[in-house]
Amino acid sequence: MSIRIRRTAAAVALPLALGVTLTACGGSNGSSGAAVQAGCKPMHSFPTVQAKQLTVAVYVSPPYSVQKSGGAFGGVDGEIIQQIAQMECIKLVEKPVAGAALIESVKTKRADVALGGIYRTPERARILGLTSTLYRDGMAFIGKSKATTIADVKGKTVGVIQGYLWNADLQKVLGSGHVKIYQSSDGLVSDLKNGRLDQGVLTTSEAGYRAKQNPAARLQVGQVARDARVAASTKPGEVVLPLTKGNTKMLEAFNQDIQALLKNGAIAKALTGNGISASAAGS
Repeated sequence: MSIRIRRTAAAVALPLALGVTLTACGGSNGSSGAAVQAGCKPMHSFPTVQAKQLTVAVYVSPPYSVQKSGGAFGGVDGEIIQQIAQMECIKLVEKPVAGAALIESVKTKRADVALGGIYRTPERARILGLTSTLYRDGMAFIGKSKATTIADVKGKTVGVIQGYLWNADLQKVLGSGHVKIYQSSDGLVSDLKNGRLDQGVLTTSEAGYRAKQNPAARLQVGQVARDARVAASTKPGEVVLPLTKGNTKMLEAFNQDIQALLKNGAIAKALTGNGISASAAGS
């Protein structure tokens, strides 16, 4: 599910070990619960839900968040939060949650931050603290034939994921009977492979990842052309980290850390290491 609600908003790729030189603190592998090295000096100071740890709610949604062996999380967002935890000399505790519980976990202060390819939206900004943009993400068709325009999929059965930004617009333009809603991209891709679905609509990053993950299916990915009837096609989504509302010190710290990671190329490396163009980094 894309909390591309997205996403809003989105596992299995080996994460890139980032060569960040800002600090050598934190766990050696950035895994969940890794100890902080003695003598580590944090870049900032901010309160957290649980003292001396950064509690992270994670919805597994590759390539944004990927569950690795041993229970830790990678993917683009997973690698970025590991770097931030190291810069801030704080223990990272990652907790997997269902997609529907992701935003609620942060809103109700059961977690400090959420991961899973989460887009900036005005609705989220009212209930959460949203960081500066990590990277941008678009809207893509995926299917056995290549589609790039709304006209290309007119009259066909098009699959979308519950909660994505473009769902309501596509239902209006294509007709609700032609738009099939899935709870996860796994079911959508399975139906594409088996011929039960003509086209799917995913984020650009998800679509590329899924196509590479299923080479035998020969799925084709096409960036959706701008169409004023589908607002999400006119501007890329901005992936952010949602934090607990009102924690201004954490928000300021994260924003400064993100700018440092953009400047030294760490976010670009996280993107390319997970099959996404480095040009998507930043706002």
